[in-house]
Amino acid sequence: MVADVSWHSLGIDQGFLKAMGEVNLAAIYQEFYGREIITEGTIIDCTYLLFLELHGERLAVSKLFPTYASKSPFLVERFHDYFLGGVDDMAFWTNNIFEQTSHMLENGTSGCFLPENPLFIKCTRERKNNYISKQSKNEHYKNATSSLIVTIKKNIKYTERGVHFNIQSWATNSLHFINQAFATNVWRVLAVAHKQSSKHISKPAASYFLTSPYARLGWAMISADLNQDGYEDLVVGAPGYSTLGRVQIGRVYIVYGKQSGLPPEDMDLDEKADQVLEGHQPSGRFGSALAVLDFNDDGVPDLAVGAPSVGSQFLTYKGAVYVYFGAEGRGLASQPNITITCQYSYCNLGWSLLAADVDEDRSADLVVGCPYAPGGGQQRGFVVAFYSYFNRSGQGLLSVEDANWMVKGEKNYAWFGFSLDSCQLENITLLLIGSPTWKSCVGCNPFSSDVRQSVGKVYGYNPPSTERWFAVTGDKDMGRMGMSLASGVVSVAGITRTVLVVGAPTTDSLSRISFISSVLRQAGLALMYDLTDSAKPSLLSIFSGDRRFSRFGGDVYLSDLDNDGLDEMIVTSPLRTNDITTVLFGGTAGRVYIYSGNQTTSGNVTGHCKSWISPCPEDWVRKPKSDIGRLGHNDIVVAAERSSVKARLGGRLFVYSL
Repeated sequence: MVADVSWHSLGIDQGFLKAMGEVNLAAIYQEFYGREIITEGTIIDCTYLLFLELHGERLAVSKLFPTYASKSPFLVERFHDYFLGGVDDMAFWTNNIFEQTSHMLENGTSGCFLPENPLFIKCTRERKNNYISKQSKNEHYKNATSSLIVTIKKNIKYTERGVHFNIQSWATNSLHFINQAFATNVWRVLAVAHKQSSKHISKPAASYFLTSPYARLGWAMISADLNQDGYEDLVVGAPGYSTLGRVQIGRVYIVYGKQSGLPPEDMDLDEKADQVLEGHQPSGRFGSALAVLDFNDDGVPDLAVGAPSVGSQFLTYKGAVYVYFGAEGRGLASQPNITITCQYSYCNLGWSLLAADVDEDRSADLVVGCPYAPGGGQQRGFVVAFYSYFNRSGQGLLSVEDANWMVKGEKNYAWFGFSLDSCQLENITLLLIGSPTWKSCVGCNPFSSDVRQSVGKVYGYNPPSTERWFAVTGDKDMGRMGMSLASGVVSVAGITRTVLVVGAPTTDSLSRISFISSVLRQAGLALMYDLTDSAKPSLLSIFSGDRRFSRFGGDVYLSDLDNDGLDEMIVTSPLRTNDITTVLFGGTAGRVYIYSGNQTTSGNVTGHCKSWISPCPEDWVRKPKSDIGRLGHNDIVVAAERSSVKARLGGRLFVYSL
């Protein structure tokens, strides 16, 4: 029932299928979805295909992933976390309806509002008046077939009550046999011993975890010296954290760093974190984004925490940002000192956060990205900034209307504000904003052959002006340029440059094995732009993933790990597999690449390989040489927010000492 409502937008707007159609499948969605007349045969055929796909998933889900991912990256990546109709959202609503049902079983229905739409069931003395009845787009059709018909080809049985699907046992057995035989042959081909590079670091110095299922530890993560002892501390969010009767309230954990770095032990953060902050709104997903800045200008760092799904129980998803003031010698306040709210439904305030100097006073201000917000349309998105100054201490409640700076997206479902970064250039601050699902089209007719969906776009602003400083547009269909952003200083061919690195994790990559070329679907790219002319960024270097669907460029970072004044480039490839058989049979491992800030070449960097196989992202990896780094003694923390080692999707952090 919950899936019917939230996926098909019954009585609500912007449900899962609607969003997927707008982002990836606009022409198909508008042509077929919402027809008033659907024939019985169409329903049976489509349902039978779903049945076969479900059976195929049970037997070989890894083989079907490329098919689904190629057609809709949105489906495979937002299946769990899309705010309206993702699995996490449906879990909250299912729990909510069970609670209402239990109340009715115990107390009766006299005090309950019982509309047709189950999401609007409310058991209180006052009936909910904002329910808007919306007729389903699809009419209910009675099955008029009364006789039993057996279709041998599809193995469909028609009965008076409907249809019954079945699949022959030989299909299951033969598929298992083919899998086993094919795997054996592939391993014979790859029997040559695989020598692991000396640059690989596979064993972490420590790991941090939670035992709470679906907590998603590591969804957001930053480092900052919160306790002002001279060493950077780790701040990490777990937006899916739940307690009994309080679903997805979320938590934030703080682990203090010392001269020796982060604690070198495996530990449960619920037991050993130095400070824990907890959300209080049901399904608010507190901890989805983090930023550290001195918001009240008292000389002590404060923490801003995003909770983009606040208001989900009212189907508004307005979101909120909570600011915790720091006190010298006492750490952060246990309760938020300032709460920032949004007046728009589906605002999802707090999806992304950034500390950047927007008003040119040399102190960081709070920048908030809302990619799902209306922005003058549907999911155009907007970005707002709140200036930091001394009398913030007396302001307990703020709203988007109180923002000091605001810019909006251009097109519906472009997700403007999905990623944020800032860069200091001489006397100006560049604020960089990603819009990864921006589509390239003339007139945006979904049936036009000129439409390229989710090519992505990156905007540069020079605040406090709201005029666009520059824009860089992707050119690859489904490439989603701008999913991640980073800026810093590197040296390329002996010339020091300020650069912008943009992740395009679902862009295809060209592969070469000797003289044979092929396309690696959604291998991903990291694009480096020269910002010497800040108004006209020029493409400097390209780094490519070397596995299909590996999502190279899913996250990008620039940070000086060896104190040489140049930033190392860190690129994640979360779905990268170790060899070809894991693509076919599962076993995604993921990988993080660290490239030296002193690069010797530009252009297609990973296309220049030592072997006859390209691209080769590993060939250009460099290890920092110093013992002093970003966190204590050169500790790098890698999040695996979907790790199920300690609890299903509980998440895990790995600390590596380089």
